[in-house]
Amino acid sequence: MRDVLVLTRTDFERLPDEGRWEVVDGRAILVPPPEMEHQKICDRLNRLFSVKLEPFGACVVSALSVFIPRPPKSYGEIQSRVPDVIVSRREPQRYFETGQPPELVIEVLSTPRGNVERSEKLDDYARAGISEYWIVNPFKRAVEVYRVDDSGEYAAPDIVSEGLLRPRAFPGVEIDIREIWTKN
Repeated sequence: MRDVLVLTRTDFERLPDEGRWEVVDGRAILVPPPEMEHQKICDRLNRLFSVKLEPFGACVVSALSVFIPRPPKSYGEIQSRVPDVIVSRREPQRYFETGQPPELVIEVLSTPRGNVERSEKLDDYARAGISEYWIVNPFKRAVEVYRVDDSGEYAAPDIVSEGLLRPRAFPGVEIDIREIWTKN
């Protein structure tokens, strides 16, 4: 498949409805469907957060576009990512627009290296103003928790392999990391 240029919001709206599309530096990237174990982890995270956040009226969704402020010297007028799981205090109309980010995004690694998740996506999510970003590593059964510091960048991650995960934006919510790996 050849590259599809997406230079404007109109171009983005014209992308086929089938599939999940990210736009990076003016290029539309069709995100491949996740493998079974990856999807099961996403489903578990979605269920865990949905149950715990119900009293807050928060929104937990998978595979929804988050628009990112364009990096300097980038091509095109939009940039977007599609996190595996999104946790937000509010439900967006169709996308999370630039300047209205969710509080937490989660990516589940499909390969042990996780290069894009720890570089490009890390930079994009920080630039978008997403205050917390988790990378779930099923290969090490650990979660890397990134939080924005005073400079607007993510500080070095806390690596959690046991115990409780506590998203800052939702005080009192705790996710036992063992539940992420529980097959049910």
